[in-house]
Amino acid sequence: MINLFQDFVKKYELDDFKKKLELNGTTKLDFYNELNSFMEKVCIIFDKLTNIASLRGGQVMMSIAKLTTPDAVVNKTDIKNSLNIDRLDKLWHAFEYLENENYITIEKKTSKFHIIKLNEDDNPDLTLFREIVQSYWETPLEGLKKTKGWRLEE
Repeated sequence: MINLFQDFVKKYELDDFKKKLELNGTTKLDFYNELNSFMEKVCIIFDKLTNIASLRGGQVMMSIAKLTTPDAVVNKTDIKNSLNIDRLDKLWHAFEYLENENYITIEKKTSKFHIIKLNEDDNPDLTLFREIVQSYWETPLEGLKKTKGWRLEE
Protein backbone atom coordinates (compact mmCIF):
# COMPACT_ATOMS: atom_id res chain seq x y z
CA MET A 1 0.00 0.00 0.00
CA ILE A 2 1.29 3.45 -0.92
CA ASN A 3 1.39 5.84 2.03
CA LEU A 4 2.54 9.04 0.36
CA PHE A 5 0.46 11.00 -2.09
CA GLN A 6 3.61 11.79 -4.10
CA ASP A 7 4.28 8.07 -4.55
CA PHE A 8 0.68 7.61 -5.69
CA VAL A 9 1.07 10.36 -8.29
CA LYS A 10 4.38 8.91 -9.45
CA LYS A 11 3.08 5.30 -9.63
CA TYR A 12 0.16 6.20 -11.89
CA GLU A 13 2.07 9.01 -13.66
CA LEU A 14 -0.67 11.52 -12.86
CA ASP A 15 1.71 14.45 -13.28
CA ASP A 16 2.76 13.42 -16.82
CA PHE A 17 0.53 15.36 -19.19
CA LYS A 18 1.94 13.65 -22.28
CA LYS A 19 0.69 10.19 -21.27
CA LYS A 20 -2.90 9.11 -21.13
CA LEU A 21 -4.07 7.53 -17.87
CA GLU A 22 -5.00 3.99 -18.77
CA LEU A 23 -6.59 1.88 -16.08
CA ASN A 24 -7.76 -1.65 -16.68
CA GLY A 25 -8.28 -4.80 -14.68
CA THR A 26 -6.24 -5.01 -11.49
CA THR A 27 -4.58 -1.63 -12.15
CA LYS A 28 -7.99 0.02 -11.99
CA LEU A 29 -8.85 -1.80 -8.75
CA ASP A 30 -5.49 -0.86 -7.22
CA PHE A 31 -5.98 2.78 -8.23
CA TYR A 32 -9.44 3.03 -6.66
CA ASN A 33 -8.42 1.11 -3.54
CA GLU A 34 -5.41 3.39 -3.00
CA LEU A 35 -7.49 6.51 -3.69
CA ASN A 36 -10.11 5.26 -1.23
CA SER A 37 -7.37 4.62 1.33
CA PHE A 38 -6.14 8.21 0.95
CA MET A 39 -9.62 9.58 1.49
CA GLU A 40 -10.01 7.50 4.66
CA LYS A 41 -6.66 8.81 5.92
CA VAL A 42 -7.76 12.39 5.19
CA CYS A 43 -10.88 11.76 7.26
CA ILE A 44 -8.79 10.37 10.13
CA ILE A 45 -6.71 13.55 9.99
CA PHE A 46 -9.92 15.63 10.07
CA ASP A 47 -11.05 13.64 13.09
CA LYS A 48 -7.76 14.14 14.95
CA LEU A 49 -7.71 17.86 14.21
CA THR A 50 -11.28 18.35 15.38
CA ASN A 51 -10.54 16.67 18.71
CA ILE A 52 -7.74 19.14 19.44
CA ALA A 53 -10.02 22.19 19.64
CA SER A 54 -11.48 22.81 23.07
CA LEU A 55 -14.71 24.30 21.71
CA ARG A 56 -15.64 21.14 19.79
CA GLY A 57 -16.37 23.29 16.74
CA GLY A 58 -14.63 20.86 14.42
CA GLN A 59 -16.60 17.92 15.79
CA VAL A 60 -19.84 19.85 15.33
CA MET A 61 -18.91 20.73 11.73
CA MET A 62 -18.07 17.10 10.95
CA SER A 63 -21.34 15.96 12.51
CA ILE A 64 -23.33 18.50 10.49
CA ALA A 65 -21.53 17.41 7.32
CA LYS A 66 -22.23 13.75 8.08
CA LEU A 67 -25.92 14.31 8.82
CA THR A 68 -26.58 16.68 5.90
CA THR A 69 -28.48 14.99 3.10
CA PRO A 70 -30.98 16.46 0.63
CA ASP A 71 -33.99 15.19 2.58
CA ALA A 72 -32.64 15.51 6.14
CA VAL A 73 -33.30 18.31 8.58
CA VAL A 74 -30.42 18.64 11.03
CA ASN A 75 -31.01 20.15 14.45
CA LYS A 76 -28.86 20.59 17.56
CA THR A 77 -30.18 17.44 19.22
CA ASP A 78 -29.24 15.33 16.17
CA ILE A 79 -25.70 16.67 16.39
CA LYS A 80 -25.52 16.04 20.14
CA ASN A 81 -26.72 12.47 19.63
CA SER A 82 -24.34 11.73 16.74
CA LEU A 83 -21.39 12.96 18.82
CA ASN A 84 -22.60 10.80 21.73
CA ILE A 85 -22.63 13.77 24.12
CA ASP A 86 -24.97 13.71 27.08
CA ARG A 87 -25.86 17.42 27.40
CA LEU A 88 -26.53 19.98 24.70
CA ASP A 89 -25.05 22.83 26.75
CA LYS A 90 -21.59 21.34 26.10
CA LEU A 91 -21.99 22.38 22.45
CA TRP A 92 -23.46 25.90 22.80
CA HIS A 93 -20.10 27.65 22.50
CA ALA A 94 -19.24 25.64 19.40
CA PHE A 95 -22.54 26.58 17.72
CA GLU A 96 -22.04 30.27 18.57
CA TYR A 97 -18.45 30.27 17.33
CA LEU A 98 -19.26 28.50 14.04
CA GLU A 99 -22.20 30.80 13.37
CA ASN A 100 -20.14 33.92 14.13
CA GLU A 101 -17.34 32.70 11.84
CA ASN A 102 -19.93 32.06 9.09
CA TYR A 103 -19.24 28.31 8.82
CA ILE A 104 -22.83 27.33 9.62
CA THR A 105 -26.25 28.90 9.40
CA ILE A 106 -28.85 28.45 12.10
CA GLU A 107 -32.48 28.96 11.16
CA LYS A 108 -34.63 29.34 14.25
CA LYS A 109 -38.06 27.77 13.79
CA THR A 110 -39.10 27.90 17.45
CA SER A 111 -37.31 28.75 20.67
CA LYS A 112 -36.08 25.16 20.99
CA PHE A 113 -35.98 23.88 17.39
CA HIS A 114 -33.28 25.18 15.06
CA ILE A 115 -32.32 23.94 11.61
CA ILE A 116 -28.56 23.90 11.11
CA LYS A 117 -26.72 23.80 7.80
CA LEU A 118 -23.16 24.15 6.61
CA ASN A 119 -22.74 27.55 4.95
CA GLU A 120 -21.63 26.19 1.58
CA ASP A 121 -22.76 29.36 -0.22
CA ASP A 122 -20.08 31.51 1.43
CA ASN A 123 -17.59 28.64 1.86
CA PRO A 124 -17.66 26.50 -1.32
CA ASP A 125 -14.80 24.32 -0.04
CA LEU A 126 -17.19 22.94 2.58
CA THR A 127 -18.94 21.02 -0.21
CA LEU A 128 -15.87 18.82 -0.68
CA PHE A 129 -15.46 18.63 3.09
CA ARG A 130 -19.07 17.39 3.40
CA GLU A 131 -18.62 14.79 0.66
CA ILE A 132 -15.45 13.37 2.23
CA VAL A 133 -16.95 13.29 5.72
CA GLN A 134 -20.18 11.64 4.53
CA SER A 135 -18.26 8.93 2.74
CA TYR A 136 -15.49 8.13 5.19
CA TRP A 137 -16.04 9.52 8.70
CA GLU A 138 -17.62 7.40 11.38
CA THR A 139 -19.48 9.38 14.06
CA PRO A 140 -18.88 8.45 17.70
CA LEU A 141 -22.46 7.12 17.84
CA GLU A 142 -21.83 4.89 14.79
CA GLY A 143 -18.61 3.68 16.42
CA LEU A 144 -20.48 2.87 19.62
CA LYS A 145 -23.19 0.95 17.73
CA LYS A 146 -20.51 -0.93 15.80
CA THR A 147 -18.71 -1.86 19.01
CA LYS A 148 -21.96 -3.03 20.62
CA GLY A 149 -22.67 -5.08 17.50
CA TRP A 150 -19.30 -6.82 17.81
CA ARG A 151 -19.98 -7.52 21.48
CA LEU A 152 -23.32 -9.15 20.63
CA GLU A 153 -21.73 -11.35 17.93
CA GLU A 154 -19.43 -13.04 20.43
